[in-house]
Amino acid sequence: SSVYEEISRKFDGCCFLENIREESSKKGLEELQQKILYGVLREKIVQVERVEEGKHMIKHRLCRRKVLIVLDDVDQLDQLKALA
Repeated sequence: SSVYEEISRKFDGCCFLENIREESSKKGLEELQQKILYGVLREKIVQVERVEEGKHMIKHRLCRRKVLIVLDDVDQLDQLKALA
């Protein structure tokens, strides 16, 4: 976490998500996608209804930005694909 704090200043936006395995099963990937968008952009966004919609929003809203996204405890490839 201290490394994250140290290097996060070098990015346009950053987000640290913990316990992806647990959180995705409890709340769903859509909520985690919303957290990434809010964490990086620091603006309220429209709610993500579907994972594919969230992927599209992440790709298009974060492209051409220097961002740092740390995903802790990813245990499935679909989680990584939905969030990165």
